[in-house]
Amino acid sequence: MAAQEVAPVFGWLRKNRGDEEPEIPGMVTPGRRRRRVVPDPAADQRGADDVIRTAMYQAVHDDAWLTGITDGDFIDDPAAWGELDPQACSAQLLRWFDAGLIEVHQDAEPADLADPVVDFDYDAADLPLIAPDAARALLADPRRWTDEHPDGFAVPVPTGLGRSTPAERWP
Repeated sequence: MAAQEVAPVFGWLRKNRGDEEPEIPGMVTPGRRRRRVVPDPAADQRGADDVIRTAMYQAVHDDAWLTGITDGDFIDDPAAWGELDPQACSAQLLRWFDAGLIEVHQDAEPADLADPVVDFDYDAADLPLIAPDAARALLADPRRWTDEHPDGFAVPVPTGLGRSTPAERWP
């Protein structure tokens, strides 16, 4: 097939272009008009809120220590979310705590994480329950969520109500 015969078949690729070079669909060239998108701060905030909500939901259902929540240590790939804003994490956990969806249990600091006999296969709901006032105060203060303090090894877990409430109904 000659080049002249191909041109009519692919003529739609050159529509509205001044040059004779065909454009590959999906390729952005310097001469191509780009749609101007005006940033929507509200949409950006909703996106950030969705990331926090999703990350915190996973942390609560994965029995994550508070010390690992803001840096994503409770997942295999923390880079998926990056570091999370501690205040935003705190606000989300408090929202669920106040709604009766989560409670906080106290885990003991592991003596030696490299020790092969350390048993991480347990149900966090079986750990000692932190009193509601103390749990709320702990969730409200992410500065205490450090591995240098026993509070960092507290674990937010779903309550009975939280386990029976579908994810989309968590506020």
